[in-house]
Amino acid sequence: MQSSLVARGLTCPLLRQRLRRAALAPSQGVAAPQPRRLSRAQAESKRGGGGLGDEDIDVAVFRFTLGIPGFEDRFIPRVVGVAIGALLVLNHVLGAEPAPDAQVRAEYLGALLAVLCLFVPDIEERLREAMPGRGRQKAAGAVEGAANCFLLEPSLPEAAKKELAWASFSLLKNTNCCGVVLAAGGRVLMARGAVGAGAVRPGDTAGSLAALGKDLASASGPLAAVASGSSPASWLPERSGFGAAASLPALPAGAQSLYAAHVEAAGGGPGVLVVFSERPRAMADRERGWVAAVAAKLGPFV
Repeated sequence: MQSSLVARGLTCPLLRQRLRRAALAPSQGVAAPQPRRLSRAQAESKRGGGGLGDEDIDVAVFRFTLGIPGFEDRFIPRVVGVAIGALLVLNHVLGAEPAPDAQVRAEYLGALLAVLCLFVPDIEERLREAMPGRGRQKAAGAVEGAANCFLLEPSLPEAAKKELAWASFSLLKNTNCCGVVLAAGGRVLMARGAVGAGAVRPGDTAGSLAALGKDLASASGPLAAVASGSSPASWLPERSGFGAAASLPALPAGAQSLYAAHVEAAGGGPGVLVVFSERPRAMADRERGWVAAVAAKLGPFV
């Protein structure tokens, strides 16, 4: 009888479907394996996208400029001011007589804006000069008697060269100086920026450093006092106060202010860090403090 029931069950489609499901179902207590799900980042990486940070990013920087030869873009506000003034005069001449009060007030306001536009380039220049490292816009070619260079004493250790390179870059970047010279032990170890053109010999580092150091070791006055350590620093805001230092080969003829800080050399010899600018009174107290801090840091490396 049981065999007949089984035979009938096998012929029933619904029963066969239930038996098939029971056979395919996992046994109790054993979890069925689930397909592994990839996270979104893993899926992108698997597809070859690389996920965030792996793509090649092409960035282009655009700067608007008129591109007129011989005309600096910073003078555009001045041209706009002249145009506004001309239009105001034309409007007043062609306007009704007597001019309405509203027109007069508008013309006064327009004239004020035109005058402001005329002075915008000068205001911008003053603001840039007040910010350390932002006012030094002239290249070495624009400084009288200067040539651009970056010279390091070849015999210095690699660590010292890296330190001097960092120090000179930071001074030129964060202060309003155009040139930096470091001398210790009677010789120039580093020169960078706009220095005296007569002492720079292209392709001859040793010869250029020797020419830059000429008369520097025997210099008298404030530089000698700073180098010997009798004075920690010397600030000469005007070229008229340079004295004998004005004739040093390291200083270009266009140098108008100079600051020297004593460097306590590791060997105990005299050392001095000299920075100069093409403008009088170019360095504020904070910038001179920065130079003094860099000079103190360079002591162990010279």
